[in-house]
Amino acid sequence: MSRIRVLSYNVRYDNRHDGHDVWHDRRDGVIGLVRFHRPDVAAFQEPLTGQREDLRDRLSEYIVVGRGRDPDGEGEGCPIGVRSDRWRVVDDGTFWLSETPTEPSTGWDAARPRIATWVRVRPRASPEGPVVPAGGSFLVVNTHFDHAGVRARRESARILAERLPKLAAGTGNGGGDEEGEDGGDNEDGGNGRLPVVFVGDLNCTAGSEPHRILVEDGPTRDGEHSLTTADLRDAAAAADVRHGPSTSITDFDRLIDGRRIDHVLVSPDVGVEAFATLADRDDRGRYPSDHLPVLARLRL
Repeated sequence: MSRIRVLSYNVRYDNRHDGHDVWHDRRDGVIGLVRFHRPDVAAFQEPLTGQREDLRDRLSEYIVVGRGRDPDGEGEGCPIGVRSDRWRVVDDGTFWLSETPTEPSTGWDAARPRIATWVRVRPRASPEGPVVPAGGSFLVVNTHFDHAGVRARRESARILAERLPKLAAGTGNGGGDEEGEDGGDNEDGGNGRLPVVFVGDLNCTAGSEPHRILVEDGPTRDGEHSLTTADLRDAAAAADVRHGPSTSITDFDRLIDGRRIDHVLVSPDVGVEAFATLADRDDRGRYPSDHLPVLARLRL
């Protein structure tokens, strides 16, 4: 059995109009928070190209993968950092949440292009043997749903519900921009699929239609069409221990109640020991982002 810690963090894009909360002034708070909690996986939403470079440079203990959503690879991204002392990345890719997921595009009523970045992770071996038990491979998918498009959020959830099983089975690249490296070599103990950890800013709360499409609460309805789920569980609901605020949104100074829109969802074969919303402030006494990170302690 492997135990992993997964963090999801919308770090807010580098907005020059943010006054004393511009990226340069809060960057060290973001980096310090991640390094202190030291998750096995740190998934980020919204960082622009320069911010992704900062994350790679300042989190040198992590392998950070993921491109931006624009055709040239620039723009906002959903990068995933994996601790290189324990794990190695065997495959990764990105696809768009749209009617044409294999190419840069904006879907339905979305205000911006939206993407999902994924990575297949395998335990890193040492001269004495694996750092973590064999069979501890897993899949991580990180995304950021549109803030404006109601239909876009619903259709994005449907795309992911369809593609997650394929990615977990190692049978394709999820419709992304990179071909899979090793097909079905999942080291999954024989059940044909890797355990799945799905994280992101979904711009909707638990119980909303996009959330229901993804979790295993049963099928939802859209007119006459039945929508199946992605067979995931919400880690916040499944956790043995829960900690922290019930919201994940801030104005950098105060919490905004009732807005936990940042989520960790897991496949049924992943145990959830604890879920926390981290309300750490930086040395300015402010939150380092307009989102709080969420952290899950999981068992594979």
